[in-house]
Amino acid sequence: MTTGHRPLWLAPAWRVLWLFALVAGTASAQSGSRAPERSDVQWLQLMQDAARRLNYSGTVFHQMGSDVRVSRLVHYFDGQASHARLQMLDGEQREFIRRADEVQCLIPEARRIVVERRPLASGFPALSAAAPEELLKHYRLLVGGVERVADIECQVLWLEPKDTLRYGYRLWVDRTSGLLLRAQMLDERNDVVEQLAFTEVRIGERPDPARLKPSWPTDGWRVERVETPAVDLFKLGWSLTVPGGFRQVSAVKRRIARSAAGEVTHAVYSDGLATFSVFIEPGRDVASDGATPARGATNTYVRRVGESLVTVVGEVPLATVRSVALSVEARAPR
Repeated sequence: MTTGHRPLWLAPAWRVLWLFALVAGTASAQSGSRAPERSDVQWLQLMQDAARRLNYSGTVFHQMGSDVRVSRLVHYFDGQASHARLQMLDGEQREFIRRADEVQCLIPEARRIVVERRPLASGFPALSAAAPEELLKHYRLLVGGVERVADIECQVLWLEPKDTLRYGYRLWVDRTSGLLLRAQMLDERNDVVEQLAFTEVRIGERPDPARLKPSWPTDGWRVERVETPAVDLFKLGWSLTVPGGFRQVSAVKRRIARSAAGEVTHAVYSDGLATFSVFIEPGRDVASDGATPARGATNTYVRRVGESLVTVVGEVPLATVRSVALSVEARAPR
């Protein structure tokens, strides 16, 4: 093949790169076939079912602002319950092993296993456990083009918030299996504030129980079961204004070593996708009310209320956590 009567390998580098870009662009346009005919509810249900019921494993890239973490995930479904193992490949050595709704956190340097119950929908690539119809009350689903993630053809979907209380989401969904392979959280300018993605993934593997076992022999390790008794904020003398579309998911007492009182009240609120927490810690002081630096999509606002420190933190815009924190009031316990 020649370019201007010269062999291609003698052509200027920019010309060769331009040619490759043109070919790639043409191929991309040709592969951008129409999205499968699914309703908004069907797209959301497909992602939920795939995250829970498929067997898959791969490497996950997680970016929060300038902070980047990489992990290895294995997930199997036995026909009734999900089983998963998440290995953190950066920072401190940690592993999380899930059996149904029970999660074990392995801490090798302390020879500890911390066991807690967590909802099945928590963690990528699960999007939400909420009914799709509930999510669509607060988000519009838009169908985009076709792009590749981890060498798999994906349908791009947008979840656009109907107000400024929550972030938007851009999602890349495997068109064959429905598994979510990449997710970005977007601020009001559509800038990416946080994202997760498989850099490589295998879908539909045969289960291998050995891949769910810890990396370390755990005989003799101390097992700590986290007990979180439910509480009623109103009966404890607290009130707050919950933003539209959010509802309380849980309210419990948690033991925290650094707390002067030894435990804090922890309430979680969600619209089915976005989530924020309210921590009420007695006996803690704060120099001044205000926001702390954001970490990816996570914003935090702290405030002194009476003799307690109130912290509101969540993957929602700063204005949302601020409004919640400023609404918290201490009343006489009921």
